[in-house]
Amino acid sequence: EQDRHAGCTDPISLFLIHRARKIDLETGSIPEVQQLLEPFLDRDPYLRTWMISNILPLRRLDYDYYPHIDDAYTLEAFEKLEGRPAIESLLSRSARGVNDETNHSVRDLRGVVGPWAYGEKARKRRKTHHDRRRSSLTTPRTTERSAKSEKESDRSTWSDVNEWIVDLALRDFAAAADIVEQWDGPNDVDYDGFSDDEELDHDIHGVLVQRYAQAGLATIHVASGTSASTFERAFGVLKRVARLLRLQEPPDFGKPQRPNASTLSKDYLDKLSEFHLLHNALLRPDNPLTFPEDPSLGFASHVLRSCSLLQKLGHPKAYKATAKLAAFGRHEEHLEELHKTLQKVPIRTRDNGSWAEVREQILWLRDWRYENSKPDVSGEKPSLGVFCRVPRVDVEVEVLKALLRASCYTVAVHVYCSQDQRPIPEDMVEKTVINVVMSFYDGASNGNRTRGGIRKASEILAAFQSHFPESKPFSEANAFITATHSMSFYSLTLQHGVPFQPVNIRASKDPLSLVGRILEQNPRSYTKLDDMVEIGQNLVRAGLSSPGKSQPTDRSHREDDNLLESSRRITAMAIEASLSEGDFDTAYSYIVNRLSPTVRGASQDEPAPQKRQEQKDEDDISWRSAYLAGRATPPKSITPQSSVRLLEQRMELLSLALILAPSSQLAEILQVWQAVEGDLTSLLAREAAEEDQWNSKGDSSKPSTGSSNLPGGFGPSTVDTDQLANQKPRRQSRVTAAAANEEAPMGLFDVARGAAQAFSKNAFPLRGAASATTSPIEGVTRNRPLSMSMSSDSGSDGKGERVRKRDMVANAVTGGLASGIGWVIGAPAPPKA
Repeated sequence: EQDRHAGCTDPISLFLIHRARKIDLETGSIPEVQQLLEPFLDRDPYLRTWMISNILPLRRLDYDYYPHIDDAYTLEAFEKLEGRPAIESLLSRSARGVNDETNHSVRDLRGVVGPWAYGEKARKRRKTHHDRRRSSLTTPRTTERSAKSEKESDRSTWSDVNEWIVDLALRDFAAAADIVEQWDGPNDVDYDGFSDDEELDHDIHGVLVQRYAQAGLATIHVASGTSASTFERAFGVLKRVARLLRLQEPPDFGKPQRPNASTLSKDYLDKLSEFHLLHNALLRPDNPLTFPEDPSLGFASHVLRSCSLLQKLGHPKAYKATAKLAAFGRHEEHLEELHKTLQKVPIRTRDNGSWAEVREQILWLRDWRYENSKPDVSGEKPSLGVFCRVPRVDVEVEVLKALLRASCYTVAVHVYCSQDQRPIPEDMVEKTVINVVMSFYDGASNGNRTRGGIRKASEILAAFQSHFPESKPFSEANAFITATHSMSFYSLTLQHGVPFQPVNIRASKDPLSLVGRILEQNPRSYTKLDDMVEIGQNLVRAGLSSPGKSQPTDRSHREDDNLLESSRRITAMAIEASLSEGDFDTAYSYIVNRLSPTVRGASQDEPAPQKRQEQKDEDDISWRSAYLAGRATPPKSITPQSSVRLLEQRMELLSLALILAPSSQLAEILQVWQAVEGDLTSLLAREAAEEDQWNSKGDSSKPSTGSSNLPGGFGPSTVDTDQLANQKPRRQSRVTAAAANEEAPMGLFDVARGAAQAFSKNAFPLRGAASATTSPIEGVTRNRPLSMSMSSDSGSDGKGERVRKRDMVANAVTGGLASGIGWVIGAPAPPKA
């Protein structure tokens, strides 16, 4: 008892305190205890202090504030409350809540905790006296405990209250905000008229208020909410702290005026550390983030406004995360947050006017000093911001991308193309636009330019086309989209049944091969050769040059050569597709009209064999297509007349293949050519035999009767019969000799010898310079396809006699062989013109 009231020297006061405890133990009536003590309060200050710090808060807890709660305190137990556990115990009932809107935490702080803290000095005095009595036991452990006890005794009860408020903000920020906004701190205490305000030193009072204000700032840092109401309440706490310490209040959220960034000096920013954001460091007096002064209030104001803007832009972040990002974030983190913010904006707004404001907000988030009226100073480092590690140019590029994704082309064109002082260079705008176009292209699932990603890409190109009329990337992108749109009208499936998507064109090493797949998977699509050729040429114009079967030197060809090469290659694909579907006539037409070689003039000092070899290498597509069509198998159901025509056309194509093919392929082509010639010769002989048989059957007569088989006819006389008998052997011998000369098989050397003879008579079509006397084949070939000259009916041998097509084909073949294999038999070189 004496240890508990070591500061009391009045015996009457000790008696009254003892009597009050006995009444509480026997009756539990605290109001009676208060009535007992009230007449003696002016007698002894200690008694008044004991009554205010124990009887008054206990009466309010058990009788005035929470009479419905059964677990009431006893006076003896209440006297033993100390430190942080006492604060939590006294305020635990306010956290349970009641069915009204009263903020009981504020009421309990003012009416319970405040009076209880009135007796802080008496409790410290009692604790010190108790420790001194035990100081005789001086072991190392007790010495450590004593030092810890002295350190704890230096803590103020209000420090425990501040910590409780900060912890409450972690669980319920709205309740903590109510406390800060409605309670003025340690000087806002209800003593129920038993005492005036405690006479404290002015400096001590200022420190207590300052630490309470620091606790108010700390509640903002620990607030985990990301809603607009949370940031509004936090801003209210910030203004309340400014008013408590009579500092400059930040502007409201609703006002266009932005917080002043001039208070954020370099010296202040250098003091900041991630350690200051830790929970147990928020109430340290040396924490620059929470110690209440103009720089810390300015920093908190900027962070709160940044949180509010991010929440409006659709990317909410808590205060602590935003402050850490602004003060200690790296470039990668800032760029990532910028991307996330701009990705959420199109979901919330697609209005051009709103996007103009969004751009201003993003630029302010990067630099809290940003003003629209002032251009960005090159090389000047921003003071601080949520995206301050990202350069201004990169931020503008990301904003431009977001504008294009949101289809706000008007704002994008106005800001980045129409102004005199553009935020970013023109070439960077061009590159950014093309990148966005290609991103939409790659994400499209349909190649039609009126749907999905391809439609967006087309709209973007159309919006910026007038500002980049001579741009090669723009023309390539347009050609790319045009080709994709044309391909979308055909069915196309890749391997393993994967449906075709536009990105497959960009991913393909050989985009022109996709045209071949279209021809394979779409019946009779080869009849739309012009559409296919246009697709291929657009792919070439888009910069997707295909390797195909060309030599590596083709990489240096001009665009016209690449367009011609793509056209010829796609024509070859169409020829192959038509042959696979049994349409030989279409394949023949494509070869003679689309793939006939063009004769290029040669320089006089270039050797003829070298020139012909280069032409063969360049025309690899033509001879392969002609050879493929020449060896095509005819259908079984075909008339004899059609068979003759088909065989003649096949020989014509094989002749063209012999002329254009390299030397290594001549033997194989010649073998097929001879087989087709044999089939043609057999067919013609069979037709001649059938014709002779028919004529003989019609003209034959009966020698015994001398009458004709025809009704009403008259038989020949004896003289006529003798003359016919004599003429028949002579005519038969001439036919037999001609057939022997025409149908005798020829060896390779015989063919070569005949080629040499034909070469001495007729000029070879692919000779270098034009000779003075041109052969019919050469003259026709130089001006039009070889097959057209071969199939012409106006050909002659130079002597006015009509030349058969078969003879012209044979002459062309032997003439071609003269230059290709003539060296084998030692044939003389063709004379130059």
